[in-house]
Amino acid sequence: MHGLIRDAEGQKMSKSKGNVLDPIDLIDGIGIEALVQKRTTGLMNPKQAESIAKKTRKEFPEGIPAFGTDALRFTFASLASPGRDIKFDLNRCDGYRNFCNKLWNATRFVLMNVEGHDLALDHVQTESGACSAPNGEARLAFSFADRWIVSLLQRVEAEVEQHFTDYRFDLLAQAIYKFVWDEFCDWYLEIAKVQINTGSEAEARAARRTLVRVLETVLRLAHPLLPFITEELWQTVAPIAGRKSHESVMLALYPRADLGKLDEISEGKIERLKALTYACRNLRGEMNLSPAQRMPLLVAGGGDDIASFAPILQALCKLSEVQLVAEIPSDDVAPVAIVGEVRLMLKVEIDVAAERERLDKEIEKIEKQVGIAQSKLGNESFVARAPAAVVAQEKQRLEEFAALLEKLRAQRIKLG
Repeated sequence: MHGLIRDAEGQKMSKSKGNVLDPIDLIDGIGIEALVQKRTTGLMNPKQAESIAKKTRKEFPEGIPAFGTDALRFTFASLASPGRDIKFDLNRCDGYRNFCNKLWNATRFVLMNVEGHDLALDHVQTESGACSAPNGEARLAFSFADRWIVSLLQRVEAEVEQHFTDYRFDLLAQAIYKFVWDEFCDWYLEIAKVQINTGSEAEARAARRTLVRVLETVLRLAHPLLPFITEELWQTVAPIAGRKSHESVMLALYPRADLGKLDEISEGKIERLKALTYACRNLRGEMNLSPAQRMPLLVAGGGDDIASFAPILQALCKLSEVQLVAEIPSDDVAPVAIVGEVRLMLKVEIDVAAERERLDKEIEKIEKQVGIAQSKLGNESFVARAPAAVVAQEKQRLEEFAALLEKLRAQRIKLG
């Protein structure tokens, strides 16, 4: 699967160096005394025992925590880049243990919201996204968010199949991690909450069905990398998702992409929604607003999509309401964010004197950062001797600081 596994400092693991890590200790955990005893027993040179014990106590003052089999397995898969040795870092194990927890908690959320509810599993989704019962009643109304996550799932399934073919377990782990954490958990679960709580019965039913169907597929998709946790969760989720019972998830069909379910329009809508959400959160950050403080958001432009985004923006950005207006007030001192043709402004009472003082301090701080970056880049010795990546990073920092400074100065001018 991968090259030689070295310790975090790049040293080859060997008994004589006392830097060997037993996989069982990573899975079950081990206390510091037991770890020192294990590393100093049976040395070829017993005189090294004292230095090995000292280094072990420094590196693992509390011993090694239990990461579990799945986290360790996923870590090795993620590190399996071809043609290179691996510096094994426990922080990677910790990160993938968090990923296992994320998957577990996402499953708990889905089960809480779907168990005992009608998911209309006997109905087939039409091209328009709506499904009706024989009496004409709308049973399912799939939103653009439902179609987006299903579309994205097809892309991930195709990507995973290619990575298996290429024997690139690192890219395989990365694709599954990104989809589960960044898209399904961080975005779709939050949007589904809004659909379930504020949508019609048909919209809520469609969100629940999409939640459980996508989760069940994800568990089959991740099973080769996370065999134990996916088996445990799949046994509960599969029957609810309408899957035929199997003795094990290993016997279920592995997911295959259905390119007919790709939906670029819905994917585009979600990208717009994400951009608006980031812009609104940045406005809150610029104004130093407490997360608990709710206020209206004024939105101008954007067409028909904005109305469908409104309840989701309200929930994701902790707003009291979203007001669709023809124009943003030009005499207001609050900052305005621009996303394409859309203009956003938080409607909040501002202490003008305090805001002037805050902006003056912020401008002064950024001007110093700009000066430092310009000084570095103006130094011929630095530019000539520093690695190209460092110079490029410094140029990027200067551009970011300059853009922020321009924004802050424009806001300060508005305050008079």
